[in-house]
Amino acid sequence: MSDCSLMKFRSLPDGDFREAKEAGWDGNMLDLTLPDGQQGLSPGVLAEIESESHIYLGEVRQCSGMGMKIRIEHSLDRARLASMQDSWR
Repeated sequence: MSDCSLMKFRSLPDGDFREAKEAGWDGNMLDLTLPDGQQGLSPGVLAEIESESHIYLGEVRQCSGMGMKIRIEHSLDRARLASMQDSWR
């Protein structure tokens, strides 16, 4: 994964999407950097995170200041998902 790519995240099941920057990975832990003044999600909240190439589902583990750590449980490749959707039609 490239550093500082733009991502969108929301709380599940129906939160509004907000933007953040990818700050890195440590195993299955995703670090996000929040824009100034934006509040993150509380620890324990389930989240959906979207990048240009993947959709991730996970649980917020830590949120402090401008940083948020999310333990990723599931990852979907957008290209493979689009291919499967075409097959279902």
